[in-house]
Amino acid sequence: MALKLSAPVGDKNRITKPDPKSGEVKFKPVKNAGADVELVRLMLKANGFAGIPISKTCDAGLIKDIRSFQKKSLGFKKPDGIVDPGMRTWKAGLPKLQTMIAADQKVSVYEVKEEGKVKQVKVDEFEAGEKALKHEILSKANMMLGQAEVWVNFCNDVEKTRQAEDGMMMAITEFTMSTLNSDTDPPWTAILNARSEASSLKAQVSRSKPDWKKVSKQDAKATKVYNAGQKAFEKFIQARIGTAGKAIFTLEIVRETSFAIIEVYATARLMATKGMDPVRAHAVAAAGTEAMKSGAGQFGEYLAGNKITWEGAAKKIASDTFFAGLAGAVGGKLSGAFLKGIATKVAAQLPSKLFQTFSQKALTKFMEKMFTTTVGQEMMKNAAKEAVMLFKPMVMLGRPPNQKEVMDAMIKIISGGIMSSGPMKSVAGFGSSYLAKSQSFLAQKLVPNAMDALVKKDLIAKYGAEVVEDFAKKHGPGIYADVAGAIQDKVLVAYANDILGSADGSQSAKVMQKQLEEKLRKDAKLRKDLAEMVRKKSEAKLQKLAKTK
Repeated sequence: MALKLSAPVGDKNRITKPDPKSGEVKFKPVKNAGADVELVRLMLKANGFAGIPISKTCDAGLIKDIRSFQKKSLGFKKPDGIVDPGMRTWKAGLPKLQTMIAADQKVSVYEVKEEGKVKQVKVDEFEAGEKALKHEILSKANMMLGQAEVWVNFCNDVEKTRQAEDGMMMAITEFTMSTLNSDTDPPWTAILNARSEASSLKAQVSRSKPDWKKVSKQDAKATKVYNAGQKAFEKFIQARIGTAGKAIFTLEIVRETSFAIIEVYATARLMATKGMDPVRAHAVAAAGTEAMKSGAGQFGEYLAGNKITWEGAAKKIASDTFFAGLAGAVGGKLSGAFLKGIATKVAAQLPSKLFQTFSQKALTKFMEKMFTTTVGQEMMKNAAKEAVMLFKPMVMLGRPPNQKEVMDAMIKIISGGIMSSGPMKSVAGFGSSYLAKSQSFLAQKLVPNAMDALVKKDLIAKYGAEVVEDFAKKHGPGIYADVAGAIQDKVLVAYANDILGSADGSQSAKVMQKQLEEKLRKDAKLRKDLAEMVRKKSEAKLQKLAKTK
């Protein structure tokens, strides 16, 4: 912590006047910057104000304490409640602040309470336990937040259906269920609270230095609210199952509405009994319900005396089932093995000349993430629609395609048009230029910085400041270019693959290049290696120049 104020802290309504005798001839405006306020509070604490809270907020209490310190310790007749950088109040309090911080830095043990008893542990033991605790609570927070998101997404789908976004018949179905049983209404308060408290817990424990008292309190609160949300959501699902089942057998409703209720019932049932996520459960329920509906229609035609054949009925049922199932899957976000399989195979189809420096692993990770974005999902939807048209003749002959055939078709369709998409244009632009741009960044920025920060001081000690400065101006650019050129391409390729693997297609080529340069800048080992290379080349050149004189 730097023991220096950037601006005055305290009462913004300054009452003091410049005093030429003390040298305090000019005062800066009071800014109360957070870091400065915290430092003043620590200074007061070190000077006897033990009960002062440490925060970054300047309030009436702090101003009162500053005046008290000025009056009691400095003898101010009219204390102004302001600490000016480098002036009397700050200079008077600084020595004890320095002593307090120096003492704190010598502490090698922590006091912790375990099973009601206070004991001391070494710093490394405390930090290891803290790291394990952080991992445990963060994992728990991620689990609760992820589950709460599933609840919220499912209930959002219910609300969309009620607003007739899935068709008027499904909206009527939802209205029917809500009328029969109010428990089929989404438990918004419980699940939104669960999501909010889990998110707050995640944010608190993710900090570099968590406040463990606050984390513990939030952990208990988030767990309690999450359990309440889980109970409310399970009650909601069970209500949907029971109400839909009751509606099918007790209400006199038209055939289409009956099957719509069966689909609602089946979706909820698959979630509750099979653990399926809402998207997959709806896709399966849609296909199964459509098969039942189609079969019932064929049987109805038979009872009405219309001429049908079992072969024709089977073909009709097969086609209805396939199209309903595919529509159900396309209606939600594709994920899991299906999405990963498509990402892997599409990555393998990319033109090798454009992406030769990228690994298949990095390209596949990029594809997986890109396909979950709005742009990627739109690609999937369009590919699925084209696949429907490709398979329609086959389905009408009574043989719907299997999953492998659907995946292969979508891969061909996506691979054929993906290079014209914005995300792939950005990746191609990044891939074609990052080696040259990174070499230039090394030569113009990173290597000169290594020279200035790590090498020049040693050279000056040997050869003198004037010689080294003149040498750096004349020969520095050539040495920087040589050092940058000596960095193997495979080093830059590894960095570029990391950047690509963490991208999702929303980043431009320029943004990815900036991210790559930032990774290069933060690599301590690389900076050390660059400095050593600059040192050797500079030493050799300086010695050679010295011999020629």
